[in-house]
Amino acid sequence: METIEKGVVRRFYEIVGSGRPEDLDEVCSPELVGHAGAGSNLAELKGAIGSFLAPFPDLTADVRYLVQEDDLISSWVSYTATHEADFAGVPASGRHVKFAEWDLFRVRDGKIVEITQYCDLFTIMSQIGALPTAAPA
Repeated sequence: METIEKGVVRRFYEIVGSGRPEDLDEVCSPELVGHAGAGSNLAELKGAIGSFLAPFPDLTADVRYLVQEDDLISSWVSYTATHEADFAGVPASGRHVKFAEWDLFRVRDGKIVEITQYCDLFTIMSQIGALPTAAPA
């Protein structure tokens, strides 16, 4: 069942995929509190997403699961993108990446007021050639 809160979270991912993190004001409270990869507030969240979109401009989110309990929505998202600019000191490789992210949102009165983000950076770094390959044992 799609609730208002789940709709807000889906819109969050649409905005991220549009490449316009400045539009997050539509779904995020100005008093947003962030944790982990989200930064600590709305400005830092926008900056973090913007800095990720620079090397991966074709970022596309596939929302796999949204699970809600009261005002909390847990999401499991699969992303695809192409590495087109420097990322974490790694020059553009042109490689396609696919990775997962888990986010936990708190939505009140139609706005995201809290977000915790965990992105599978190990998989991204591996796919863009930033990690050495292991020799067989």
